[in-house]
Amino acid sequence: MRQDLNEVLWEGARELRVELSEEKVKALEFFLEELMRWNRKMNLTSIRRPFEIVVKHFLDSLAVSPYLSQGCSLLDIGSGAGFPCIVLKISDPSLKVISIDSSQKKLSFQKHLIRQLRLEGIDAVHAHLPDPGIADKLSKSFDYALSRAFGSPDALLRIARPFIKDTGIIIAMKGKIGAREALKDNEIARLNMRLQRVISFTLPFIDARRTLLFFAPKESCSTKP
Repeated sequence: MRQDLNEVLWEGARELRVELSEEKVKALEFFLEELMRWNRKMNLTSIRRPFEIVVKHFLDSLAVSPYLSQGCSLLDIGSGAGFPCIVLKISDPSLKVISIDSSQKKLSFQKHLIRQLRLEGIDAVHAHLPDPGIADKLSKSFDYALSRAFGSPDALLRIARPFIKDTGIIIAMKGKIGAREALKDNEIARLNMRLQRVISFTLPFIDARRTLLFFAPKESCSTKP
């Protein structure tokens, strides 16, 4: 990664309240280089310019990091080329991560990164959700379930609800209209969930609004400040 991109990553992460060590930046540099190399052969992401990958993928993924508890268990649903799960794992090696996606080629890329970066406590699983077998195997296993890939919060809630613990949190990573979308969903109450918190922010370096939507079971009220 060129020095200017290193600075973008460092400064952007700091603006999002995430401190990156030199070792973690080097791991993300390898991630970027491999993503661009693989992307020349297969379509892993439509975002291809290095600066845009750093901001729109890496920094966007890191934005949720301050709201996760250290050492927590995390499920990334529809993880694609490893966003946000592998970025979050690099940022906080204590996380226990399961990544689920329906694309074999994207999971092959994730597994390549996991091997090359020697990441421990993370596994990439091929599945088309909802999958009763996966849901039974991983029922109530996670402190957090999240996704950047689902079109509507109610769809994510239906998929993710069986996987979280009774005190677990579901996080929908959305664009600027995310909060309005969530507040229109009657499905939230039917699933015995509630919209617990809404965090809005602008991605560093570009004028792009983002929204993090936190959903919790109605009987639960805990989240990291």
